[in-house]
Amino acid sequence: MVCSEVFYMKFLNALDESKRLIKYLLVIVSLLSLSNLTTEFFWHRAQDNMTIYIPPKIPSSGLQTTGKVVPSATIYGFAFYVWQSLNHWSNNGMQDYKQQITDYSAYLTPSFKNSLIEDYNNLLNQGELQDRIRVMQGLTGSEYSPTDVKYVGHGTWIVYLKMRLTEMMNSNAKIVKDIQVSYALKVVRYDIDPNSNHWGLAIAGFAKIPVRDKTIV
Repeated sequence: MVCSEVFYMKFLNALDESKRLIKYLLVIVSLLSLSNLTTEFFWHRAQDNMTIYIPPKIPSSGLQTTGKVVPSATIYGFAFYVWQSLNHWSNNGMQDYKQQITDYSAYLTPSFKNSLIEDYNNLLNQGELQDRIRVMQGLTGSEYSPTDVKYVGHGTWIVYLKMRLTEMMNSNAKIVKDIQVSYALKVVRYDIDPNSNHWGLAIAGFAKIPVRDKTIV
């Protein structure tokens, strides 16, 4: 009988201890939930006022965060990405070039978009689009350097790119053009629609006529 009473008392004590532990855990969970909600609230508030710029090569110091000043590396990365994409024809330049102009129109000023459409029509009339594949890549050893970006004021930059442009016929894989070209692209602030253009930048044209540095084919 004594053993039963002792066992019963231990059971009650254990039960009380469990209840206290559960209450303690509930308090902890409630505090963590409140903390998460608070963090999420301020994070969404911060997203309205903060832009994170990721340079082409992230340095050991990590990402760059800023409010209004756009790092030169970001300007370069934007120009490189958009210009390379516009000059990527995976199957047939007659369809691909026109489609790329449409797909990347949010990253082009209206006047430069019209210039590219004019270029498309000229190439089409000259028979330089049908069945053509085009690939553009940066020259080896010409990675980003701060000197490749020049700020000229009023939210405008000049970006210098050294690229290799190769074209081949899709039907027989014959290379018909392989050249190295230097470009000076004009990039401007373009804070119009962050949903379609998260960079807040656009290519406005050429600062000077592209220069063919070398003809391979």
